[in-house]
Amino acid sequence: MGPKRALTAVAFAALAVTGCGAVQVQPTTRAGSSKLASRGRVDSPVTMKNHLACLRDAHLQVQVVSPTRLQIGPAPAGPTVVFSPTAGAAQAYQIDGSAQAAEVIGSALVYPNQGSDGEMATIGACLAQGVQG
Repeated sequence: MGPKRALTAVAFAALAVTGCGAVQVQPTTRAGSSKLASRGRVDSPVTMKNHLACLRDAHLQVQVVSPTRLQIGPAPAGPTVVFSPTAGAAQAYQIDGSAQAAEVIGSALVYPNQGSDGEMATIGACLAQGVQG
C-alpha cells in the first residue's frame, strides 16, 4: 500500500470513529410521561427583556391576549402590541402593507389606535429596552 492510500485509509478511519459518538438528535421522553420531549424552550417576547413588567410598572392597564399580543387599555381604543419573530420581520410586515399604521420598535408592531401621546411615549420606552440600532 502506497503512502497516499495509507493516508486516505487513516482519514476514513478517523471520520468513521468520530461518527460513533454522534449526538442524539431526537430527544426522548421518559417512560410513563405524558409530556412531549423538547430540545428547549422558546422565550415569550412579551416577558423577554421585561416588556410586560415595564408597562405594568408604568401603571398602564396591560392585558396579555396571546403569547405574542398585548392590549393596553380597553380594545379597540387602546394601543395594541404584536410581537413578530424578528425585528426584520416586523419591518417587512410594515413595508409589504400587512401592518399599516403600526410603529416598529424592535420586533414589536405597535398599533396606537386612540392611545395618547403620553401612553405611546411610555410604550415606546418600554419596548425599546434592549433594541439596538
